[in-house]
Amino acid sequence: MFSFFSRKKNILQTGLLEGMADVHCHLLPGVDDGVQTEEEAMAAFRALSDMGVASFYLTPHVMEDLPMNNRSFLSEKFAMLQEMLPPGIQVKLAAEYMLDAGFASHQKDGYLTMGDERLVLVETSYLSAPPELDGMLYDLTVSGYTPLIAHPERYIYMEHEKYVSLKERGYKFQLNILSLAGFYGKQALDKSRYLLKNGFYDFAGSDFHNLEKYQRGLAHLSLSGSEQEALRILLKNNDVIFFHK
Repeated sequence: MFSFFSRKKNILQTGLLEGMADVHCHLLPGVDDGVQTEEEAMAAFRALSDMGVASFYLTPHVMEDLPMNNRSFLSEKFAMLQEMLPPGIQVKLAAEYMLDAGFASHQKDGYLTMGDERLVLVETSYLSAPPELDGMLYDLTVSGYTPLIAHPERYIYMEHEKYVSLKERGYKFQLNILSLAGFYGKQALDKSRYLLKNGFYDFAGSDFHNLEKYQRGLAHLSLSGSEQEALRILLKNNDVIFFHK
């Protein structure tokens, strides 16, 4: 009986993607390292819709290396995309902000947020924390925003004590689902399993950049029963911030 209940299933067989609202993806064409053309974006939306995913927060990178990616420019690109979407696709615009020297400058225009909590999706370098990490996150909260830390399992420098500290301050965590497939390496795989098992995550996203790579990652993503249930909770939380349930 134990082997029956512990048997893993590929995510495409679990039904978890059916109706999923994605809170992290790079499907706004030509603005970052995600999809590059309108045709590529439409093909991706159709393929993802076939998997059951039809609601998306688009989260283009905002960082010093992409100086054009301010609120005005991204909103203009978003409006153009909306005019060509396949039927049944719902999109909203947010962003993934790098915690770099230019981060605070975007506040004057208002951060592109998610949900009623004014969640701001943020990331850091994978190798090292910015010197003012804690200060930047604190400043975000006192300005009325809630930090949502993208893919914390991918940060090589981040250890258990830091995860605990960030959660104690009320910050939210977003899992990249392909981390559970080993898509980003063994360390991210091990950390994602640990953080999922111990209830650190609040939301889950695809961090979609490329259709072929994403499909390949999903093909290798098998989940235990407990992982399926934990992920199901995160995806319900996604629904709350997308549909304001």
